[in-house]
Amino acid sequence: MSSPPADVFDVVLPCRPYPGLRPFEKHEWPIFFGRERMADAVVAQLIDRRLLVVHGDSGCGKSSLVRAAVLPRLEQESARGGLSWRTCAMTPGEAPLWNLALALAELDGGKEERALEIRRALNFGRDAPETIATLLRRDSADHLCILIDQFEELFDFAHRHGPEEAQLLADFLVGLFETPPAGLYAVLTMRSEFLGACARFEGFAEAVNRAQYLLPRMTHDDLLRAIREPAQLFGGEVSMALAERLIHDAGGRQDQLPLIQHGLMLLHRDHVELSGHADGAGWLLDSDAYDGSSGLAGLLSRHADDVMDKAQAFFGERAGEVRVVEDVFRALTEINAEGQAIRRPRSFADLAAIAGCGEAELQHVLKPFRVDGASLLRPYGEAPIAADERVDISHEALIRCWERLADPGNGWLVREFRNGLVWRALLVQADSFERDPSNVLGPTTTGERLAWIKRRNPVWAERYGGGWPRVKRLLAASAEARDREQAAQAAARKREQRVRTLSWGIAALVLLVTVISTAVVFAWNESMAAKAAQASEAAARASEAEQHARTEALLAEARATIDALDMVQQKLDRAASATGDEQLAETLNQAQKELSTQVYKLNKQTMPR
Repeated sequence: MSSPPADVFDVVLPCRPYPGLRPFEKHEWPIFFGRERMADAVVAQLIDRRLLVVHGDSGCGKSSLVRAAVLPRLEQESARGGLSWRTCAMTPGEAPLWNLALALAELDGGKEERALEIRRALNFGRDAPETIATLLRRDSADHLCILIDQFEELFDFAHRHGPEEAQLLADFLVGLFETPPAGLYAVLTMRSEFLGACARFEGFAEAVNRAQYLLPRMTHDDLLRAIREPAQLFGGEVSMALAERLIHDAGGRQDQLPLIQHGLMLLHRDHVELSGHADGAGWLLDSDAYDGSSGLAGLLSRHADDVMDKAQAFFGERAGEVRVVEDVFRALTEINAEGQAIRRPRSFADLAAIAGCGEAELQHVLKPFRVDGASLLRPYGEAPIAADERVDISHEALIRCWERLADPGNGWLVREFRNGLVWRALLVQADSFERDPSNVLGPTTTGERLAWIKRRNPVWAERYGGGWPRVKRLLAASAEARDREQAAQAAARKREQRVRTLSWGIAALVLLVTVISTAVVFAWNESMAAKAAQASEAAARASEAEQHARTEALLAEARATIDALDMVQQKLDRAASATGDEQLAETLNQAQKELSTQVYKLNKQTMPR
């Protein structure tokens, strides 16, 4: 008979009394309080049914309950009865069956050869549990339990990659429930809104109906224990007044427990930093340590802002211009069909492509969000993230409480939602353009979309249906049509201005001709009057010869004016012939007639008598 490992009964405290926003891990079972009754119920039903689906709202503590209470209890309490329990955990992610095979192989030393054997066995569907139990069990006293956390990821995987692999995993679970082999168990955690999606896989809904556990809310006394008892293990205390205030500020909301845990982590950290008291020095957290003006949600939001400032510091003077953090969190969140903000895990390589930065640069940016004491993104810690490793927000409470993300007017989440609508509208327009190339965007919309798309890329577009080349072709054609229209409008304005200028010039010339001809006629009349007067008053005026000379000079000036007017007339005649504008041609013709009339009058008046 196999014996339990020696460390099953060891009590090793984690590095801090409160983990923060992220779920509890299995090794943190010593500080996990308040869920004992629920853990007992889950363990009892799991042993009886072999498969159990633990579901509830986001933030209700499903993962923490199973990781930090159920799995340790199976290992410890069963070990006291001489049984051996080995447990492991996985999430479906982007390779559900391979991730399950890797997790199960960890129970047997993590050898790749064993993982390959298990992966092949999973192809057997409902017969797979028997094969896997035979591969992994050491003896009749050996029991294996696998936690499939965040099982709802499987539905998203099936939507994006097809149902085949997801159906195989569902078949494995149905087979485990209907014909369970000795010593093999599985517990799933899932958000309750995905219960309906279980019917997509044959036989799975029937199994879930008979093997589900809806996680109840914690009572007031449960919350007090979860707040106060971890501090006592670290030589400190949380006053009853502060505990009551934190419970009140959480207000029974969806994220009650993670917000309280995160607030306590920050208060404990600040107390240690300010007082210099290490754990075990009799420290006390009281109401005066907590500024509840903005509540626990505001405390989390300010902390996220501080972490973001550290991340942005990597860019130095460019920090105010770079939007890598924003792009990362927009890529990691979305709004589901029910209008709820949820996580959207992405591979590290995809995040780098979406944010438009290098992978080395993104490692530096994400690090402050992952370190112990923040734990806002996973994978937690400081080890470099592999290109195919999935990055995820630690808890949806961050999405709902961080003002930069959650602001309903201009938060990152709603901006991303609007951008998704814009992209889908462009895809619709691209369909119309492909049917009829004249169906392009208007000039104003084209300019807006060309500026908008500069911060987008093909990897980002895949989230909203892809079609990057199609939209680019639409925008290129729209820009070309806009440029043609603008060029035509500019030419029309230039022609209109030229016509307007020429019309004003003609009007000025006509006026000038009229003034000159009038002056010449007036001068001629004056000359004739003077000549008549001189004939009768020869004694008082200059001689007739002198007057005749002046008259001849005046006539010479008139004839020169006539010649100049005649040249103007000829130019106007050519302009009237050259222009294609009917209105301008009519104006020129009228001006020509007027000039001809004035030239005729001048010629007539200057003819020798």
